[in-house]
Amino acid sequence: MRREPLVFAFHDNKLYTFERTDQHSASVFGGPLPANLTGCPFGPKPLHLIAHLRSWHIPVLGERFVFDLPLIYGMHYDGCEMSYRRTKAHEIEILHIEPASSADDWPYANFPPILPYIPLRLDDTPRLTNYDEFAHRFPNMPWPQPAELVVAVPPPATIGLSLWGGGDGDGVTIVFECDLDQQKISVCNRTS
Repeated sequence: MRREPLVFAFHDNKLYTFERTDQHSASVFGGPLPANLTGCPFGPKPLHLIAHLRSWHIPVLGERFVFDLPLIYGMHYDGCEMSYRRTKAHEIEILHIEPASSADDWPYANFPPILPYIPLRLDDTPRLTNYDEFAHRFPNMPWPQPAELVVAVPPPATIGLSLWGGGDGDGVTIVFECDLDQQKISVCNRTS
């Protein structure tokens, strides 16, 4: 049975599509942060783990000694733009975050501090495509391709939670631009 794709990753003209699975998996959507956060101050609300992707699902990660890729974002930070890098196995350094102050009712009142934990599996084998074809799936994607690995997370319909409240219908997509050599990730949201 085909399930809703939750995470889309693009590298080297290959599209990796991740969907929910009922079995334990190394790659996940949501759940608790896998590392301590250091660097730029922010708060008082926490950042969210959007997904955690592993090298056996995306081979270039292992080739660059990035065995796991935590994708974090400030859901409580209106219009959040941030960058960070993995410094140690259990530490992530926040390099930049704007705004640095969270909002009490963003993206809506009572938004949870942790997203639902959902194991992910690759939906079939990576599909050959080009960046233009990948980017056209989502609103206002950067052009040309901004990083070696680009990950897009559109608003899911089947996780029992709205990411954006009324904005889910606008196709708000969280976009991660991953510089694997520097192990630096820049993230923002794009909307139609």
